[in-house]
Amino acid sequence: MQLREEGCRMREKMELKGWLAASRNLKITCLGKYIDLGVCVQYQNLLGKFPRDQISISNAEYVCFLDGYVYNKEAFLCPEGFGRWQESFACSLSKDPASHFGRLRGAFGGYFYDKETNRVTAYTDHVSNKALYYYVDGDRWILSNYVDFIVRVLRANGIAGHFDETAARYMLSYGYMLDDSTYVKEIRRLLPGCYITITPDGADITQYYKLRCHEQPMTEDEALEKLDAAFRQAVAREFEKDKEYGYRHLVDLSAGLDSRMVCWVAHDMGYTEQTNLAYSKLGYRDDIISGKIAKKLGHEYLFRALDDVRWMYDVDEMTLKNNGAAICHGMTGGNRMLQSINMERYGIEHTGIIVGATMTSYCRDRAAAYAKPRYGLNTYSTKLGYTFDEKVLAQYETQEEFAMNTRGLLGMQVSYMTRQNYIECTAPSADVDLLETAFSIPFEYRMDNRLYLRWIEEKYPGAAAFGWEKWGGVKPKRSHIFFRKVKTTQRLVAGYFSRLLHRPDPDSMNPMDYWYERDENVRTYLDGMYEKRIGSAVLPRELADDMRRLYEEGNFVEKSLVLTVLSAVYLYFEDGTVNG
Repeated sequence: MQLREEGCRMREKMELKGWLAASRNLKITCLGKYIDLGVCVQYQNLLGKFPRDQISISNAEYVCFLDGYVYNKEAFLCPEGFGRWQESFACSLSKDPASHFGRLRGAFGGYFYDKETNRVTAYTDHVSNKALYYYVDGDRWILSNYVDFIVRVLRANGIAGHFDETAARYMLSYGYMLDDSTYVKEIRRLLPGCYITITPDGADITQYYKLRCHEQPMTEDEALEKLDAAFRQAVAREFEKDKEYGYRHLVDLSAGLDSRMVCWVAHDMGYTEQTNLAYSKLGYRDDIISGKIAKKLGHEYLFRALDDVRWMYDVDEMTLKNNGAAICHGMTGGNRMLQSINMERYGIEHTGIIVGATMTSYCRDRAAAYAKPRYGLNTYSTKLGYTFDEKVLAQYETQEEFAMNTRGLLGMQVSYMTRQNYIECTAPSADVDLLETAFSIPFEYRMDNRLYLRWIEEKYPGAAAFGWEKWGGVKPKRSHIFFRKVKTTQRLVAGYFSRLLHRPDPDSMNPMDYWYERDENVRTYLDGMYEKRIGSAVLPRELADDMRRLYEEGNFVEKSLVLTVLSAVYLYFEDGTVNG
């Protein structure tokens, strides 16, 4: 009872922005005030940043709901929709869902209920910027962007849920999910580029888009021009959506290249009314270099120091907000910073998430990129040596496709789930047309930042005048590769002596191991959370033993992996949310 009361108080304090729809034979009053749509029921607590893009229609023929925003609404206007975006959208979806979703551009998720056939079509966008989770059992179904909403409804209806050990093993190795798993077996995630069709006879999933590598013959000069054009188009789509609603542009900025290039290219295109957002430990390159860039461009600049380490306490909050789909400390202090900003002025947070992986690759060379997919790469920890079902790998033709679809779309983009409690968010790399362009370019051009650096130097040389965090502060120029090698050696030596002398790593924006070791309050809090939860009856004995080993022998990141699983168990099971 005490755990349940603690869970309720925590949820009230951390109100999620989202929605849930369910079949009418399920009660959803546990979530609060809801809408009875006749054929189904719906709860919603939306951001409402782009109200003219959202859809909420209930008439004699159908129920149609869309959360998010769409760049090309005009492409769907038709006579059957009376020239109105919302009705035209519904008409197009009802005729040919796969073609309909394939033509959409933006960040969107929702569902369509055809009253004549009792058919429900639920969907997410090409890259799952807008996450969607579902539960289907016979004539009972639930859709939502948050697992927490679904598990609360399950419990309110006396429906048991069961712990999914595979999801935990994914987390303890990779720090993110590799497929549609969640910690509750009965709840699955709709993967990027998919829609699910639910009928009285069952449920079927259709994939209307899948990110694939498809090289096309072209010269490096042609690749450069195509990449630049696609990147500028993606930037224009994002920033024009802000302008459509009269918002100022909120743009992430760091000492890396990804968010820097979003910021710089947007400025070059005339989107100069920017507020730049940065956070790191004081005195780190992300602090110094991002400030210099913002000053050079004349942008408003907001910085948050991570040195107070209060964000390290937010284990349950981060797991709740990101559905336990990624490591709880992965967003560092970003959540706390977003909480402190007045978001009324802004529509979209423009990030640099997976821009670098799109412009270059997660793989070191062509042989690695085009090899048959295998497990063990891009992990946070290999200590437990888990193996996973080969069926997951069989979905992808190459290692690069596997890495981009899992680490990129299902891992790095999980922070969107947290950010969307405050503001809409995206990056050029979430634009399907940029993705298609980037992965049509021969790998030799993308490898080792070759085309990326050339693009910056030739198209936006001013952006190369500032140091690059990845290169230890050396400017991102091809002619500076020698200096980068020298700097890399210096960084390795400095890191070695820092560990030897138990000092914070000067080369880390957030030296979490050092803070954990030196801050007794943080260590006591997190260790106490671990000790209190590791004995949970929900955890299979062998898994609990593995988690003890990882926490007690591992570094802070490995401890954080364990804390994430324990947090999910607490949120979805121990406080009485599921299992009755």
